[in-house]
Amino acid sequence: MNESINNVLILGCGKTGLSIARYLDSNTKISFYDENKKALGNAINLFGTKKNLYFHGDLKEEFFENVDFVAISPGVDPRHPLLKKMIKKGVIFHNDISLFFERNDLLGTKIIAVTGTNGKTTVCSMIEQISLESGLRAKAVGNIGFPILDIDQLETLDLLIIELSSFQLELLNKAKIDVAVILNISDDHMDRYDSFTQYFKVKAKLFGLAEINIINRDDEKLDALKHKANLSFGASESHNKDDYILTNNNFSPSVERGDGVTILLKGLKLLGWHNKLNIMAAIACIQSAFPKFNHFKINNLKGVTHRLEWLKNLQGIEFYNDSKATNVNATITALKSFDKKNIFLIAGGDSKNQILKPLEKHLKQRVSALYLIGQDAHIFEENFNSIQSLKITNHKLMKDAVLSAYKDADAGDIVLLSPACSSYDMYKNYKERGDEYKSIVEDL
Repeated sequence: MNESINNVLILGCGKTGLSIARYLDSNTKISFYDENKKALGNAINLFGTKKNLYFHGDLKEEFFENVDFVAISPGVDPRHPLLKKMIKKGVIFHNDISLFFERNDLLGTKIIAVTGTNGKTTVCSMIEQISLESGLRAKAVGNIGFPILDIDQLETLDLLIIELSSFQLELLNKAKIDVAVILNISDDHMDRYDSFTQYFKVKAKLFGLAEINIINRDDEKLDALKHKANLSFGASESHNKDDYILTNNNFSPSVERGDGVTILLKGLKLLGWHNKLNIMAAIACIQSAFPKFNHFKINNLKGVTHRLEWLKNLQGIEFYNDSKATNVNATITALKSFDKKNIFLIAGGDSKNQILKPLEKHLKQRVSALYLIGQDAHIFEENFNSIQSLKITNHKLMKDAVLSAYKDADAGDIVLLSPACSSYDMYKNYKERGDEYKSIVEDL
């Protein structure tokens, strides 16, 4: 790090905060803050108290005195009154992504950045898998789970794929990005943003940071950004020869482009039409970064853990784990991936002030019973108790919900965990939630 950086305040001692601390020069004095004493204790064990300071409880103005910058973790809301005051006073704020671009020129490495409300992790994983299988040296980082500042031997990479959440984009104003894609946008994190318009503006920032911008032309909510896009992908027709189209002819779905490129999607192991769209987005990103690239080995693509993950067949009942569905649109996508009506759905958690009503028609069409968990179970019940064909029950524990669904389902039915909510009311994250579900199903 720059030698003038002597004192840094890190807000949040989770995975990102600790990654930032490791990244800083060993001589830098670090002040750590976290509301959670356990998280703070973990930082103390890792970095010691010889020169560093540790704070918990309420944020205080004195924590910000004489710091060169403040490093903020994604889970810390910048709308906090004290943070807004510090920003107005001219205190510099960074997150791990902005710090990465401050230091690295990345002259020999192509950068693909992916954002959207849903599908980010899947598309990043697909880009990484396709690139690696075709001989490129590639790594997916960021919101996908691997901290960007923990990369070793960056200079050896041909391609760096960065998954960017809206939280990470909030502070990202300077970056060297070759290709950016916005997959879709829908209501999410309305507990973090004052309006959908504000959330949209944060996502849209990405198109001001990249050389080539790619958009999902079928998402009407992205129409306002079409003039900033160089090319698009979708199932609808396009008059731009550079655009990608997903076709579904009598033989096999395929990804096609106006210049004659055709990539067959026959033999995919991934469930759902949305995954074909995800593959098309991945192909568009790779070919935009490497125009001569044409080695698309896609039949071995694996899905993302906790995203429509098949677990087992028990007495003819199929169990799926979709814990990563932390918003309404993700759960709708999951439900639409199944042809059968008899889905026994486990949902609920922290609904993040989302509008739940869009779920209604999909519950009517495909779901036989709804097993609710978490703090906002009553909100789901209030929204959907008028659906006469839908059995609704409330459960304090995941295990109770799973056992009830298993008892009610018959051979040929589907038991699906797809919460449409975040997990923080009951779990550390969606992974912990999904892991508990998987463990319960495994023991049935």
